[in-house]
Amino acid sequence: MARLRVRNEILKAIGMFMLEKGKVLEKHDYDVFANEVPIGSGLALNHFGSWSRLLQTLEGSLPELWAEIKKAENPPPPPPPKPAAPKKTTLSTKKAPVKEEKKDE
Repeated sequence: MARLRVRNEILKAIGMFMLEKGKVLEKHDYDVFANEVPIGSGLALNHFGSWSRLLQTLEGSLPELWAEIKKAENPPPPPPPKPAAPKKTTLSTKKAPVKEEKKDE
């Protein structure tokens, strides 16, 4: 039972760290932050066996945390710019056709 509690605490700690960084980290990326991480990757691998299994367990056990990490990883796109309004033509800007008169000689 104690091992399960430790696994859950590892998941929470690594999940919160990933949320703080704003993305799902692969093992190599996680190891780059060696001085900042709450739990070393070796200790996590002792409990989960592989990094992919840790990520799968994180997704299954803490879906709300996983959704927040994914949301931070893929922010919604900015709204598209509004199209420019077309110019309105008025009667004063339109030229009237000029009629030529023929003179009889």
